[in-house]
Amino acid sequence: MKIRSEIILGSLLIMMQAVTAKGQSFSRDLQVSLLTNQVGYTTAAPKTCVTKGNVNRPFRVVDVLTQKVVFEGTMKTRPGDFGDYLVGDFSKLNKEGRFYLTSDTLRSYPFEIRRDPYHNAMDLIVHYFALQRCGASTTGYLSPCHLDDGKRIDTGKHQDVTGGWHDASDLRKWVGATIYGMVGLAKAYEFEKDETKRMKILDELMWGNGYFLKMQEPKGYLMDFIGGEIKQAGDSNRWTDNQIGQEEGEPHLQSPGSGKSSLKVMVIGSEDDRVIQTRPSDMISQYHFIVADAFLFRVTRPGNKEYAQKCLVAAERCFDWCVNAKTNPSPTELGASILAALELYKTTKSEKYKLYAVNQAGLLKKLQVTAGGDTLSGFFRVSSKKEEPYKNIWNGCLELISVCDLITAFPSHRDVPAWKETVVSYSRQYLAVMAGRNSFSIVPFGLYAPGEQDPGGSRKIGNYWYRYFMFPEKWWVGINANIASSGIGMAKAARILKDPELQLLAQRQLDWIVGANPFNSSTIVGVGYNQPKPYINSNEFKPATPLLPGAVMNGLGGDKDDHPVQGSGNYNISEYWTPMVAYTLWLMTELSGERQ
Repeated sequence: MKIRSEIILGSLLIMMQAVTAKGQSFSRDLQVSLLTNQVGYTTAAPKTCVTKGNVNRPFRVVDVLTQKVVFEGTMKTRPGDFGDYLVGDFSKLNKEGRFYLTSDTLRSYPFEIRRDPYHNAMDLIVHYFALQRCGASTTGYLSPCHLDDGKRIDTGKHQDVTGGWHDASDLRKWVGATIYGMVGLAKAYEFEKDETKRMKILDELMWGNGYFLKMQEPKGYLMDFIGGEIKQAGDSNRWTDNQIGQEEGEPHLQSPGSGKSSLKVMVIGSEDDRVIQTRPSDMISQYHFIVADAFLFRVTRPGNKEYAQKCLVAAERCFDWCVNAKTNPSPTELGASILAALELYKTTKSEKYKLYAVNQAGLLKKLQVTAGGDTLSGFFRVSSKKEEPYKNIWNGCLELISVCDLITAFPSHRDVPAWKETVVSYSRQYLAVMAGRNSFSIVPFGLYAPGEQDPGGSRKIGNYWYRYFMFPEKWWVGINANIASSGIGMAKAARILKDPELQLLAQRQLDWIVGANPFNSSTIVGVGYNQPKPYINSNEFKPATPLLPGAVMNGLGGDKDDHPVQGSGNYNISEYWTPMVAYTLWLMTELSGERQ
């Protein structure tokens, strides 16, 4: 009987386990929908996570190696322009390690907390420039190329403008866009402590500068581009035979004689040499050249005085041309001019550059919109002749960055109180107010003047319409340069004003770029996960630009109603572009531990 009872009991246990097994909820899937920076944070950084929802819920931070919970918090409702989201804060966690977030059945991708979490990503971005080298390099992805650049559009004569970097996912070598690479790399050089890596960055700076020096005309300005459009889209965006052709003939469009890319090409005479657009590049790029070459004078002078002097002469010649140019400057142009003058002052200690920077800051302040009460203020007008709010998707937040640098350079100047008013008004009364209107705290593309029609999205604050993204018609691109440069400005303002809220907002701009967005998508190739589908320019030239690790895409865009979209491999979102690359690299240096 005892044996029979044990058999019956055992059978019952087996049946109960079977019932339990059938009732248990099994899943092959993980819900990776807790959104956070997929790279990580410095130990002192503000740290947040986001997920969809409208009811508060607890979350935990778990150590990847030990599986121990190291922080517990609550994600709280924070609805905004993009819908209902919850936001959690784990800024108090300053332990170094590798972690992930959980909340019930949700989790995040793993990320790091350490003193220098962005170093690997920054190294990858620096190497991206090496891959984009044009000319006879050992690193360019299809080197050697364009050894016959190029022929002048004005005379038809050959002029050596080889070298530099291709821009975007193209073969174009703009000055206006590609010069941003010099700015971003210079910031990476200043930040880097490892001497071997510094020398690699300096080598890249000198390679890029070789092209820009060749593009400088005797009057001091830089010509516009080679490889861009002379008469129609893509007419010089192509591979060549690398052989310098005869200096004869007139510029004309011609169908290619072979290959699958059938767009007409711009040539002079009967050779395939690309055509140089010899008119001056835009003013902002001229000022960026001054910044780059004044910087290069300082860092190369100890070991290469001849090259350093060449850079300084080039910078001062360009500055003199800019001062005499007749323009009605935008806020960004004024910001760029201040940065150029500051760099020359640091290099030469000449008072004329200090005076110029101070005067330009006064002109910039006159463009700032100030208002009392609850009216939105702090943003800038287009120019002294245009009242509409200024917005620009790629030239960056130089108006804020430059005034912050001016305060840092001359902390005892009598105009510091006025400069701080400019910084406070733009960062707190405009950027912070607008960032507070969405759960991800990103800043908008810009405002639209009262009286204009709704630009799409029905988003309004006071009398102003606004959008986070450019309207998707004609030419438009994603927001990475806009938010990264605003992050740089807010990080600088946070240090000047000792304002942790601005530091948080600066961090959240980078968080969006590397994953803390509605698609859990990093828009840097080789960094993080779920990148948008890559852009392949298969229409203008073959082979197309391949996937390049470290490339920063244009960034997520928006639909006509101003809601985020990831795209389907279109250039607007997925193409690489140097301003996006440079500002993202620069923002990483601003947010890194050494600057905390």
